[in-house]
Amino acid sequence: MKNDWIELWFADKTSIINTMRNNLASDVKAGYDPNGHSIRKQIVDIEEYESQFNRDADRIKEMDPGKAQHWCYIDLKKRGAIS
Repeated sequence: MKNDWIELWFADKTSIINTMRNNLASDVKAGYDPNGHSIRKQIVDIEEYESQFNRDADRIKEMDPGKAQHWCYIDLKKRGAIS
């Protein structure tokens, strides 16, 4: 069966965002200052990552399906999500 690289790309990116959010929540629950540098930096990092994800998702939606599959495959390879 052929891989659906677009589906895998979305799943990978969504998983990363969820992990970032869970880590932030865990840090706050562990007693980190919600207004401290560490938490504020995590919030900025999550916002930037989500913003880039949304831009990339919009690009993928505009692409020809074959080109989108290839783009997602290359991105997954470059990031080390697949080998």
